[in-house]
Amino acid sequence: MITLLKQEWMKAVKQNRFYIWALLAFIMPIAVLNTLIPAEQQFYAYYYFGGASIIVAIAGSVIAALTFTQEFGYGTIRPLLSRQYSRFEIFISKIVMIIVEYVLVLASAILGTLAGRAIFQMTHGTTGTDIDWQTFFFAQFMDVVMTLFFFAIVLLVSNLAKSSAAAVSIGIVLSVATSVITAITTYLVRFWEPFKWNPFTVQALLSQFNGSKMMNFQLKMYFGADVWVIWLVYIAYLLVIYALTFMIFQRRSV
Repeated sequence: MITLLKQEWMKAVKQNRFYIWALLAFIMPIAVLNTLIPAEQQFYAYYYFGGASIIVAIAGSVIAALTFTQEFGYGTIRPLLSRQYSRFEIFISKIVMIIVEYVLVLASAILGTLAGRAIFQMTHGTTGTDIDWQTFFFAQFMDVVMTLFFFAIVLLVSNLAKSSAAAVSIGIVLSVATSVITAITTYLVRFWEPFKWNPFTVQALLSQFNGSKMMNFQLKMYFGADVWVIWLVYIAYLLVIYALTFMIFQRRSV
């Protein structure tokens, strides 16, 4: 498995070129925070990485969409399957690498934000630049946890795509479509209350989780269940969607 992960890392560098996304995510907050964001709005801009959050989101969409499609498009899946690796091992290694690439791009955005903040403090003073570090980093942790659901949806759909271009298009469209679907499903809960347990609503409300007693109370009131039950349902949805994705991957011809 270690050898397989090393191979996936080389593909991530040479094919996905995720480092370009990481570089953009690092540079953008430095530029934006020091040229476009006034002192009174600095605090709020930090949580969006000075606008680089859109780069992180698009990077996640593209990386997830291309990771599987390129294997079949370039024909590199054949050498993998001709060795001792099973499709399940290949599938797991790709999921791991998608998460690693996303975390690295996210980390670059965080470092760029902190660098932009430091430069702003040196040139404009410290007014408006305070950060609640616990809240800030917990928000980034939750971003990764919630993005696992988005990856699951993108991978499920993009595994049906026949070309890299189609996969990228699907990934970018889904980055917007999932928000729209979430809004629709949340609205439909008014007409049938049990529908609140649909995966999109569960993910949307858990994405607001901050560990506070007030948030726990609000989630319990909405779902009528303890928070651990809601998290268990979320994990179950992830397992089901990734299992369906693997079934599609397993049946794809080479």
